[in-house]
Amino acid sequence: MHLFQFSLDDRNLFLISIGVFIAQIAFSSITPFLPSLLIELGLESNISFWSSLIFSIHAVTFGIMAPVWGAISDRYGKKPMMARAGLGMGVVYFLMAASKNHIQLLMLRALNGALSGYIPAAITLVASTSSPDRLSHNLGMVNAASAVGAITGPMIGGLTAKLFGVRGSLAFTGFLLTIAGVLPYVTRIKEAPRSKKAEDSIKDSIIKTFKNRQLTLVFMTGLLTQAALMAILPTLSLVMRKMAPENAELYTGMVFSIIGISTAIASPFIGKMTGIPLTSLYRWSLAGSSLLTALQGLAGSVASLLILRFIFGFFNAAMTISGNVLIAKVGGRGRQGSSFGVYNGIMSIGLVFGSTLGGIMGDRFGLAYSFFGSACLFLAAYLLSFFVKEPVREDSGAV
Repeated sequence: MHLFQFSLDDRNLFLISIGVFIAQIAFSSITPFLPSLLIELGLESNISFWSSLIFSIHAVTFGIMAPVWGAISDRYGKKPMMARAGLGMGVVYFLMAASKNHIQLLMLRALNGALSGYIPAAITLVASTSSPDRLSHNLGMVNAASAVGAITGPMIGGLTAKLFGVRGSLAFTGFLLTIAGVLPYVTRIKEAPRSKKAEDSIKDSIIKTFKNRQLTLVFMTGLLTQAALMAILPTLSLVMRKMAPENAELYTGMVFSIIGISTAIASPFIGKMTGIPLTSLYRWSLAGSSLLTALQGLAGSVASLLILRFIFGFFNAAMTISGNVLIAKVGGRGRQGSSFGVYNGIMSIGLVFGSTLGGIMGDRFGLAYSFFGSACLFLAAYLLSFFVKEPVREDSGAV
């Protein structure tokens, strides 16, 4: 059947979602425990500094390599990129489990960032093999799988760290990533034929991506939204300590995870909202995110903050899915690897910028101002999104 050969059928979507779920568990399971590993490695001073350095170096090297891997995926396929990321990071996590000091850990985190990109490769594979009429639905399902993995990961990480220690948890994470890496080939996930547009060099592919004005506008809104999402992270745990000092750790975990719950619930439904113009959905999600983030800064209790964060997850789902669909459609077929690669590289800049800005505003003006700064970034993204044009409707036939 034509549909079976060229479009992302339900089997393909299910298998890719499983891979994303496993990979997201791996990514989110060990991150909270890296500072503990530094202590275990014998570091006695400047632990906060080295913790932030180890977190940020991953984003820096990922940002540098993401456009390169994206362009390579246009030339050689998305499945090889999923395998490269999964197996490469799996090996790095095994090496981190055996690291002897914080310098080795820092270097391995840098290598891990350079090799990472499993979920971006999976999203690109979905985008490149989905028919236009199923694109939003399929990206919504993958987003839901990622959200569920992000919720599950810290629980599994906490359990494995308790049973096997932090090093054992790192080794287990390496095992999960290895499974995710071989999954596309073991299960024979199908991939669309490579387009002739991918014959450009890697450098030319990246340059042509930036020359797409509409795509660049989507990148800029994405940069602002990523910075907005990250701006509250440096102060969120401090806000919880102020609100509920006796149960700060418990409530901090709840506040972080509750967005994942609502995002997972909303994503499949958002993906089916094809009757709403894509740019309208994107704009309203940005406007809602701005309002809800400002209200979080005014929250006076744990309960009110949890409710606002839960509602925010619905707008976060709409923002993520509509943004990914815009990139897939505006970037054009045959260049989606480069489009998503450059986008993910830019997102790493937003990560560093947002967390730095949020920390500065929280220290200088008060904890609530990191939320207000985040809300302003969402608002700026909302205003910028009015320059993004609705993509031309494509033929709904198979890809």
